[in-house]
Amino acid sequence: MSVTALVSVPVTLSVFVLGPPLPAGRAPSPAPLYNPSMGSGLWSGRRALVTGASSGIGAALARRLAEERAVLVLSGRDAGALDASAGGCRAVGAQVTAVAGDLTEARTIAALGEAVANLGGLDLLVHNAGVTMNARFEEVELAVLRRIMEINFFSAVALTKEVLPHLVAARGHIAVVSSLIGLVGVPTRTAYAASKHALHGFFASLRVELRDAGVGVTIVCPGYVDTPMRSRALKGDGTPQGFDQAAGRATLTADQVARATLEAAARGRRLVLLGRETRLARLLSLLAPPLLDRLLARTAK
Repeated sequence: MSVTALVSVPVTLSVFVLGPPLPAGRAPSPAPLYNPSMGSGLWSGRRALVTGASSGIGAALARRLAEERAVLVLSGRDAGALDASAGGCRAVGAQVTAVAGDLTEARTIAALGEAVANLGGLDLLVHNAGVTMNARFEEVELAVLRRIMEINFFSAVALTKEVLPHLVAARGHIAVVSSLIGLVGVPTRTAYAASKHALHGFFASLRVELRDAGVGVTIVCPGYVDTPMRSRALKGDGTPQGFDQAAGRATLTADQVARATLEAAARGRRLVLLGRETRLARLLSLLAPPLLDRLLARTAK
């Protein structure tokens, strides 16, 4: 192997594992969102919509944006929990509109579109709402699989369609909270993996379409995160499993993911891998996929 080829190997790996670097001297978007003159926060004065904001990562995102004095639209299915999250944001001085509802329903999407229009535009759209599962494929009812796809994928597509004119007008940014499972296939997570892989394909394509419009897309892939979502994972019949199968593992906090997401979006990063297991899985999927399959298979036993 030539010296040139040897030198190119680590560079090539870094592109695949960490995401492609930004071209030298060139911003990721024609209108970078980070503007130090706007205040101490990356999102000071910006208008942001966060889904799944009633708990976990979504509530942490809302809280961080509120502390930076962003103007917020928050959505969630649990009206009581969403009100509590919105109240916490208002307590630190943020302007908040809360829209409770199921994102798979057209009326909820329309209500969020109206809330954004009332703000006069949108600078940041964060897709965070979602549901996970824990069941082997032969145990999963097709209705449950379709429900997971509707919540995790199609609702994000529908909401993006609804507010896209506002994002384009503001030259805004889309942040997608995905998962390690958006990068590799994991047993007992077939429908969840399918929904997250679909998000990657859709938003990577949309990023290219919107490049000239100045709208950027950031996809964030955390590993294990300490949130209530894991105990709410659906069984094959669609009922919550009621326990955390990852209890005892080292996890990221919701606030760590929220902070990384907002910083990456403000700086126009394309892909963010959070957690050692995420980076390792990404690397093994490229260099030693059979080994990765064996390791993942053990986790399901």
